[in-house]
Amino acid sequence: MKLLVYSTSSNIFAQEIDGSGAKMTQLKHTDDVLEKLKYKLLAEREKVLADFEIQTGDLHKTTTDQSGDLSTSTYHMADMGTDMQEREITSIFAHRESKYLTEIDAALDSIENGSYGICEICKALIEPERLLAVPIAKYHVSCKETANQRKNNR
Repeated sequence: MKLLVYSTSSNIFAQEIDGSGAKMTQLKHTDDVLEKLKYKLLAEREKVLADFEIQTGDLHKTTTDQSGDLSTSTYHMADMGTDMQEREITSIFAHRESKYLTEIDAALDSIENGSYGICEICKALIEPERLLAVPIAKYHVSCKETANQRKNNR
Protein backbone atom coordinates (compact mmCIF):
# COMPACT_ATOMS: atom_id res chain seq x y z
CA MET A 1 0.00 0.00 0.00
CA LYS A 2 1.24 3.52 -0.84
CA LEU A 3 0.23 6.78 0.81
CA LEU A 4 0.10 9.89 -1.35
CA VAL A 5 -0.26 13.18 0.57
CA TYR A 6 -1.12 16.48 -1.07
CA SER A 7 -2.72 19.77 -0.11
CA THR A 8 -4.98 22.48 -1.47
CA SER A 9 -5.14 26.05 -0.19
CA SER A 10 -6.91 25.06 3.02
CA ASN A 11 -6.96 21.25 3.24
CA ILE A 12 -4.46 18.45 3.52
CA PHE A 13 -5.48 15.11 2.03
CA ALA A 14 -4.04 11.64 2.02
CA GLN A 15 -4.78 9.05 -0.60
CA GLU A 16 -4.22 5.39 0.17
CA ILE A 17 -3.48 3.43 -2.96
CA ASP A 18 -3.68 -0.33 -2.96
CA GLY A 19 -4.59 -2.95 -5.53
CA SER A 20 -8.36 -2.50 -5.04
CA GLY A 21 -8.59 1.26 -5.59
CA ALA A 22 -8.01 4.55 -3.86
CA LYS A 23 -9.50 6.07 -0.72
CA MET A 24 -9.42 9.80 0.09
CA THR A 25 -8.97 10.84 3.71
CA GLN A 26 -8.94 14.43 4.93
CA LEU A 27 -6.12 14.90 7.45
CA LYS A 28 -6.79 18.45 8.65
CA HIS A 29 -9.73 20.79 9.12
CA THR A 30 -9.99 23.80 6.83
CA ASP A 31 -8.38 27.03 7.95
CA ASP A 32 -11.83 28.66 8.25
CA VAL A 33 -13.03 25.96 10.64
CA LEU A 34 -9.82 26.13 12.66
CA GLU A 35 -10.10 29.92 12.91
CA LYS A 36 -13.67 29.70 14.23
CA LEU A 37 -12.69 27.06 16.75
CA LYS A 38 -9.62 29.00 17.86
CA TYR A 39 -11.77 32.11 18.42
CA LYS A 40 -14.28 30.03 20.41
CA LEU A 41 -11.50 28.50 22.53
CA LEU A 42 -9.92 31.90 23.21
CA ALA A 43 -13.30 33.38 24.25
CA GLU A 44 -13.96 30.39 26.50
CA ARG A 45 -10.46 30.72 27.98
CA GLU A 46 -11.07 34.36 28.92
CA LYS A 47 -14.39 33.48 30.56
CA VAL A 48 -12.93 30.56 32.51
CA LEU A 49 -9.90 32.60 33.56
CA ALA A 50 -12.13 35.37 34.93
CA ASP A 51 -14.23 32.84 36.88
CA PHE A 52 -11.08 31.11 38.15
CA GLU A 53 -9.61 34.39 39.41
CA ILE A 54 -12.82 35.19 41.30
CA GLN A 55 -12.91 31.75 42.88
CA THR A 56 -9.25 31.74 43.92
CA GLY A 57 -9.70 35.26 45.28
CA ASP A 58 -12.59 34.02 47.42
CA LEU A 59 -10.44 31.18 48.73
CA HIS A 60 -7.76 33.60 49.92
CA LYS A 61 -10.20 35.68 51.95
CA THR A 62 -10.45 35.05 55.66
CA THR A 63 -13.72 33.74 57.07
CA THR A 64 -14.50 37.16 58.53
CA ASP A 65 -13.80 38.90 55.20
CA GLN A 66 -15.96 36.43 53.32
CA SER A 67 -18.95 36.73 55.64
CA GLY A 68 -18.88 40.52 55.52
CA ASP A 69 -18.84 40.65 59.32
CA LEU A 70 -16.84 43.64 60.46
CA SER A 71 -16.71 42.68 64.12
CA THR A 72 -14.00 40.44 65.50
CA SER A 73 -16.38 38.57 67.79
CA THR A 74 -16.79 34.88 67.20
CA TYR A 75 -19.92 33.70 65.57
CA HIS A 76 -22.04 30.60 65.81
CA MET A 77 -20.56 27.18 65.04
CA ALA A 78 -23.29 26.50 62.47
CA ASP A 79 -22.28 29.67 60.60
CA MET A 80 -18.67 28.54 60.66
CA GLY A 81 -19.68 25.14 59.30
CA THR A 82 -21.67 26.73 56.49
CA ASP A 83 -18.74 29.00 55.63
CA MET A 84 -16.36 26.04 55.55
CA GLN A 85 -18.73 24.11 53.29
CA GLU A 86 -18.95 27.08 50.90
CA ARG A 87 -15.16 27.37 50.84
CA GLU A 88 -14.87 23.66 50.04
CA ILE A 89 -17.36 23.96 47.19
CA THR A 90 -15.49 27.00 45.86
CA SER A 91 -12.26 25.01 46.05
CA ILE A 92 -13.81 22.14 44.05
CA PHE A 93 -15.05 24.55 41.39
CA ALA A 94 -11.67 26.28 41.22
CA HIS A 95 -9.98 22.90 40.71
CA ARG A 96 -12.42 22.05 37.88
CA GLU A 97 -11.88 25.44 36.25
CA SER A 98 -8.12 24.94 36.46
CA LYS A 99 -8.39 21.54 34.79
CA TYR A 100 -10.67 22.93 32.07
CA LEU A 101 -8.25 25.81 31.49
CA THR A 102 -5.45 23.28 31.00
CA GLU A 103 -7.58 21.40 28.44
CA ILE A 104 -8.35 24.64 26.57
CA ASP A 105 -4.64 25.52 26.48
CA ALA A 106 -3.83 22.04 25.17
CA ALA A 107 -6.47 22.44 22.42
CA LEU A 108 -5.01 25.84 21.44
CA ASP A 109 -1.53 24.30 21.32
CA SER A 110 -2.80 21.47 19.12
CA ILE A 111 -4.28 24.01 16.70
CA GLU A 112 -0.84 25.59 16.42
CA ASN A 113 0.95 22.28 15.88
CA GLY A 114 -1.64 20.93 13.42
CA SER A 115 -3.01 18.05 15.46
CA TYR A 116 -6.28 19.65 16.59
CA GLY A 117 -9.51 17.85 15.87
CA ILE A 118 -7.99 14.42 15.26
CA CYS A 119 -9.55 11.61 17.30
CA GLU A 120 -6.97 10.14 19.67
CA ILE A 121 -8.45 6.66 19.24
CA CYS A 122 -9.18 6.20 15.52
CA LYS A 123 -6.96 9.06 14.21
CA ALA A 124 -9.73 10.37 11.91
CA LEU A 125 -11.02 13.95 11.91
CA ILE A 126 -13.59 14.80 14.55
CA GLU A 127 -16.68 16.38 12.99
CA PRO A 128 -16.60 20.21 13.08
CA GLU A 129 -20.11 20.23 14.62
CA ARG A 130 -18.83 18.24 17.60
CA LEU A 131 -15.84 20.54 17.99
CA LEU A 132 -18.10 23.59 17.90
CA ALA A 133 -20.24 22.02 20.64
CA VAL A 134 -17.27 20.72 22.68
CA PRO A 135 -14.12 22.53 21.51
CA ILE A 136 -11.86 20.48 23.79
CA ALA A 137 -13.14 17.15 22.40
CA LYS A 138 -10.41 14.58 21.80
CA TYR A 139 -12.61 11.80 20.44
CA HIS A 140 -15.48 11.13 18.05
CA VAL A 141 -18.77 10.57 19.86
CA SER A 142 -18.70 6.86 19.00
CA CYS A 143 -15.07 6.48 20.13
CA LYS A 144 -15.85 8.32 23.39
CA GLU A 145 -18.86 6.06 24.03
CA THR A 146 -16.72 2.98 23.42
CA ALA A 147 -14.02 4.28 25.77
CA ASN A 148 -16.63 5.03 28.46
CA GLN A 149 -18.12 1.53 28.11
CA ARG A 150 -14.68 -0.04 28.52
CA LYS A 151 -13.98 2.16 31.53
CA ASN A 152 -17.30 1.23 33.16
CA ASN A 153 -16.78 -2.49 32.54
CA ARG A 154 -13.52 -2.61 34.50
